[in-house]
Amino acid sequence: SRAKMKGLYVIIDPDATNNRNIFDVTKAAIEGGVSVVQYRDKKLDRSDFLSNSFLLKEICDESSVSFVVNDAVDVARLVNSSFLHVGQSDIEVESARKLLLSSQCIGTSNNGLAETSVSEEDGADYLAVGAVYSTSTMGKSSRKPVGTETLVEVKSQTDLPVVAIGGINESNLAEVRTTGVDAACIVSSITYAADPERSVKELVHIWENA
Repeated sequence: SRAKMKGLYVIIDPDATNNRNIFDVTKAAIEGGVSVVQYRDKKLDRSDFLSNSFLLKEICDESSVSFVVNDAVDVARLVNSSFLHVGQSDIEVESARKLLLSSQCIGTSNNGLAETSVSEEDGADYLAVGAVYSTSTMGKSSRKPVGTETLVEVKSQTDLPVVAIGGINESNLAEVRTTGVDAACIVSSITYAADPERSVKELVHIWENA
């Protein structure tokens, strides 16, 4: 359900794990206290992406963590992930909805208010908004930062869960939290950290005390 979209959200992408095993990094992040794990891989063969998704879903289920599949509607449906996440150039929400189970939710990437209002009209279940700060992770350096003001504006205009994403780390997470967003998506501060579990614990502490 939509209500599961809260807390710290990590994206596991093999391009951003410092060549470490995606399962090890996922387990460490979960031990540290993330609430949501998204699996993203734009290069892997579909069959391998599917088998990895089954394994990651199992790891998430064991700890009651929400599992999100990036872009691949068929894989999301087959593994029965809690969520599918689509970008602006991926399959449309309405089409994806026809293929998913009614219990599965869909989130979208949005670079500002114009996109979030369209996503909401299209029937999205959560709105990821960013990049909040500039970031080069996963080739996103072209994203113009929207800043925390945009997060406040989006929150005031929707009842859907809002996920802040892009350039979020230990130094600005408290600022992000004060905007009232439901979740913060953090990648490199977790997946490139020498000790991902410890890094997540520090981030969770900031999130809960901001």
